[in-house]
Amino acid sequence: MESLAGLVQKATFVSLGFCYIVLRILKPNGAVFMESALERGRGVHRRYPPIDGFWTWDIKRDRVYGDANLSDYFGLTLEEFSHGASLERCMQSIEAKDRLRVHTAIRRAVERRSSFREVYMVRSEKMGLRKILSVGQCYVDNLGEAALYPGWFVDLTREADSEEASLCEIHSLIEQAKEISQSIGQDLLGYLLDNAQDEVQQRLGGGGSRRRKSS
Repeated sequence: MESLAGLVQKATFVSLGFCYIVLRILKPNGAVFMESALERGRGVHRRYPPIDGFWTWDIKRDRVYGDANLSDYFGLTLEEFSHGASLERCMQSIEAKDRLRVHTAIRRAVERRSSFREVYMVRSEKMGLRKILSVGQCYVDNLGEAALYPGWFVDLTREADSEEASLCEIHSLIEQAKEISQSIGQDLLGYLLDNAQDEVQQRLGGGGSRRRKSS
């Protein structure tokens, strides 16, 4: 029977909420069985908002395991995530306009044994339409093959709503400023404001933008 200290030396775990993700496992002879791709080149650290949910993707078995929040956001039952749902099943909850981009980013991340970071929309009966940021990292086995892909997500919906409201207010204020500049004969100022309003309209996703006036 191995001692507790020996077991601790063989595995190091990082807690991710409800589960534990293997970061480094050693064989009895001390060789590395599984390691993070980060150990071969650490990236720049980023600060993120409070995390809303977690997942672990067993790449070889194509099983995604997740917590209750992941279940709520992606519209799958907690039982499905407890036993492992297929990646394709999870992808169905992503909005059609984002699905191909996210699928391509996942495939690229697995091929490169690298990190994953994408912002996209998901829809479920319980949460409705939500904008989320997903972040993951590939872990490889002793053959260097992609094996595990743990990750987490944060809900950016409120932030997006707040940004849109602010842009709408800016658009309205610029319109008022344009009217004032026209009333006092400031054509150059009106031209600059018109271009600024066009930029705001593009950020609001208002479709085809107006052609900017030449001076």
